[in-house]
Amino acid sequence: MEEVVCQEKLPLIKGVTCDSREVKPGYAFVAINGFQTDGNRFINEAIEKGARIIFTEKISQNIGVQDPEIPIIQVDNAREYLAYLAAQYYNHPSKKLDLIGITGTNGKTTSTHLLYHLFNYSRPKKEKKVAGLIGTVNVDTGKRIIPGNLTTPDPVTLQAYLREMLNEGCKYVCMEVSSHGIKLKRIAETEFAVKVGTNLSADHFDLHPDFEDYVQVKREFLEEKGDSLVLLNQDNKYIRSFGKIAEKQINFSIRETNDVCAKNIKSWQRGHSFIYQLNRYLINENKDFIIKPCEIPIKTNLPGEHNIYNSLIAITIALYYNIPPETIQDFFQNFQGVWRRLEYIYDKDFTIIDDCAHNPGSYAAVFNSVLKMNYNKLIIVNSLRGNRGTLINKKNAETLCKYLPRLKKTYLLNTNCADVAKKIDLVSKEEEKVFRETLKKHNIEASHYQRLRPALEKALELVGENDIILLLGPHAMDIAGKMILEIM
Repeated sequence: MEEVVCQEKLPLIKGVTCDSREVKPGYAFVAINGFQTDGNRFINEAIEKGARIIFTEKISQNIGVQDPEIPIIQVDNAREYLAYLAAQYYNHPSKKLDLIGITGTNGKTTSTHLLYHLFNYSRPKKEKKVAGLIGTVNVDTGKRIIPGNLTTPDPVTLQAYLREMLNEGCKYVCMEVSSHGIKLKRIAETEFAVKVGTNLSADHFDLHPDFEDYVQVKREFLEEKGDSLVLLNQDNKYIRSFGKIAEKQINFSIRETNDVCAKNIKSWQRGHSFIYQLNRYLINENKDFIIKPCEIPIKTNLPGEHNIYNSLIAITIALYYNIPPETIQDFFQNFQGVWRRLEYIYDKDFTIIDDCAHNPGSYAAVFNSVLKMNYNKLIIVNSLRGNRGTLINKKNAETLCKYLPRLKKTYLLNTNCADVAKKIDLVSKEEEKVFRETLKKHNIEASHYQRLRPALEKALELVGENDIILLLGPHAMDIAGKMILEIM
């Protein structure tokens, strides 16, 4: 990018960062007091590396370099100011894109992937992608595909991605918006054309002091005083409690009649069919066309009731952006699903299903789907949630205790994934202890493995014809699907 003025009477900058290791001559350095370390400790290092200006919430006497040519500016909120600088440095790309932000405890990844693929499916053949993607699994800027790191990237990375997408000719961006992204101001100074609330349930006890704070943070993002379209799931009691929080609000449900709903739902092991109903007039994004109430028959290859909600989201937004119903129908009939979201990775003499379940809501979604499946035995290889605290592991164990008695002939093999987990995902002794004690309290039999590979080997030893091996767990389990197929 070209040099930009970060504020009147302040010097031109050649880059923005809050990581002193990334500072180059001419950069602005924002010192953030983070969870692991205090960025103010690295102000001197940033100056020595050539930082042209420093922003901090507290000006310390310990700053050794007193160069009058290097202003040190005090700001009220360093995280928010970092987002402001990043957006300005990259010339506010979100203002020139249609950014669709999807938030909620579960459903963010599948909904964003559905919409991203649907937008690109609808474009004329041989043309460049019209939609980019930012989320847990990966980022697609239209120029390159990058493995996902944070669900919602830090503000400098986010604005850089958006600028790259704009430069590559993308019109739409489908983005997962996490509670970390909202609370830590990663999405500040970013404009959204569409916002979606999927559902809310217990999660992220490591960030939020209580569940009420978690709900309020989600509401903070979804509440809209401008012209953005907002979609809210009325079957979730916490989202329903928000009431009307946007002028252009669409409520959706599969339980009762609403603005958008699914009727005549028919389910089978590998998917659904239903009638998508739009029960109100909808003005499209350009405000030049009114979409009349309509019904669209849909057939999907996405198992699980939760995927009906994800489909309603994608269909509604597609209609809003003038994608024809026939294109939507054709897309859903051909789309084969999302990585590690009830993904069938083997389906011959027995079946292996892989899912990134990591909180009570996502475990419940998986087990409610399994309850409708035909099988002889169910062998679950489940990873504990490392470095996220004892409370979420206790809640996850309680969810297992709730569902396992309802599932026939089940073997539970838990693992810490110590052989494959990154440092940030290592399970502590306290997390393992509370998880195992919760299972014991509810008389749930289980084997426990420190390493993932022996757990997978045991699952393959137990499996027989018409059985299901269910791989469950977050990041450390990402390798499990590949590993079990290699062992076979």
